[in-house]
Amino acid sequence: MFQRLESVLQSEIPTLGQPRAALLAFGVAILAYNVLALISRAITIEHQLDTSKIEISAFYLATEIKATYRGMMLAIDAPAWQRYDQLHARHLAQTLLRIAAHADPGALRSHPRGPKLRPNKKYVSRSEAQRHGATARVLKDGKIK
Repeated sequence: MFQRLESVLQSEIPTLGQPRAALLAFGVAILAYNVLALISRAITIEHQLDTSKIEISAFYLATEIKATYRGMMLAIDAPAWQRYDQLHARHLAQTLLRIAAHADPGALRSHPRGPKLRPNKKYVSRSEAQRHGATARVLKDGKIK
């Protein structure tokens, strides 16, 4: 979890000099991570990704939310969001699953890196590498052995 917080949510902000501010920022980052995990799990359940071994990328999900959030806040007035404040947890979960049905898991899927392939080193035999070739002998024979 902490590695994802660092890489995806950029949890460590170098300009926070006060320990209390850094603690608050870290708490907000943990809350944001929990929201990302909830949304990822809702998409996984709704699209039945457990059986297909497809994993939702926290990076792509965070990027999608970041890109969509600003436009949503401009297009939808504040009173429209207030009805979600009053929802019971069960109804909120059902609403989240209905919304997750519209997500494209193919665009959000993780692309794990394959195993790192080592380059095939072309070695010569030890006897070949250590063989001494005298310059005088090469010049005398007129060819390289």
